[in-house]
Amino acid sequence: MEIRIEEVREQPVVGIRTEIQKSEIGDRVGELLGEILPHVGPRAAGAPLAVYHTWENDQGDVEIAVPVRPETEATGRMQRHDLPGGRAVVLTHIGPYDNLQQSWDEIGAWIKEKGVQPRAAPWEQYVSDCAQVAPEKLETRIVWPID
Repeated sequence: MEIRIEEVREQPVVGIRTEIQKSEIGDRVGELLGEILPHVGPRAAGAPLAVYHTWENDQGDVEIAVPVRPETEATGRMQRHDLPGGRAVVLTHIGPYDNLQQSWDEIGAWIKEKGVQPRAAPWEQYVSDCAQVAPEKLETRIVWPID
């Protein structure tokens, strides 16, 4: 897995922010996407993602979201905002979601070692559809905005 710095584009998203236990991430992601995807429908502009606003021990303040076209509005408990553009540390994880923590640990260690400063909440984008791709081939993109 190669860690690199990329320029990412600002991206509007529609999402639902909630507290999630580590043990329930898979179920909650599916549940919340089941609420968001019908709303955004053809205005979806990319693969679903999870933004990790805070994470401590086994619980986090997490937003499950879908990139959308700029004109897309949010309703109910959904919120619309823009993920930040600019420089970001990026790592593409290939493999099961159960192994994602290892990739998060690697990117966190790399950021510390290089002395770069995070400037916004990181996210993981589920590039592959887990209903159609074998777990060992799943692609998940981790993006951490930096100064």
